[in-house]
Amino acid sequence: MNNTMMQTLQQIIASAGKLLLTQTVTVSTHKTANDLLTENDLITERYLVEQIRTHFPQANIISEETYAQAHLQGFSIVIDPIDGTCNYAVGSDRFGIQIAVFEDDQCIAALLHFPTSGETISATLGGGVWCNGQQLTMDSTTGSRDGMLLLSDYYPNISIPMDRQFSLVQQLQGDFLKTRHLGAACVDFASLVKGQALAYICYYHYIWDIAPGLLIAREAGCCYGCLDGSTYRYGIPGLVVANNQENLNTILDRYATIAGPLEHQ
Repeated sequence: MNNTMMQTLQQIIASAGKLLLTQTVTVSTHKTANDLLTENDLITERYLVEQIRTHFPQANIISEETYAQAHLQGFSIVIDPIDGTCNYAVGSDRFGIQIAVFEDDQCIAALLHFPTSGETISATLGGGVWCNGQQLTMDSTTGSRDGMLLLSDYYPNISIPMDRQFSLVQQLQGDFLKTRHLGAACVDFASLVKGQALAYICYYHYIWDIAPGLLIAREAGCCYGCLDGSTYRYGIPGLVVANNQENLNTILDRYATIAGPLEHQ
């Protein structure tokens, strides 16, 4: 991923953010009982796809709303036009736009853009993490009791039952200073790499939710794995990311006390 390509993606995602801020929020439908689709998701997605096809005509596009059934192959660009749609729809600023770039099944670049603040957090494989020109690194020395644990939305209809998701939070109450639900994966991952949180338990499992932030967290120095202790793969619910191995193990050990046999081999 060369600098010119990365700069082009930064320009595209920032322009999409400016476009999004000019729009009136228009809720289209409930995608599920607990998720919304807005016309703004579709407008932003169309803009991103158009720009990517113009500048990267060779790219295979995977995107949440229109190209969700596409698969990684060759040079792929994964798009989440609005991450945190429910936050966006009610006027919260906890939302963003996400892009991840893949060569075959390896994520090589990622961008998180936050329209209301104008911040873009980006990373390339082996190239570190940057926020508007300033390099970010994770503080690996802080112990769990001195920082926040972030939680994604609880998620039904996955292999980790809801009661187990709730039980895990109860188990961890004494291990972390506070727990927080922010409602958007991009905000959670950004909070990690900016040192505002120490760990993140994520039940989201779609590649557009996970891939951008996970590369950024890895490049910032975070440790990660599945709740059951297995190696993380895209599509598996139960990703855990932490600022150091000790804090990661604290979460995995607590989960082991409430879980049955490994769910993912």
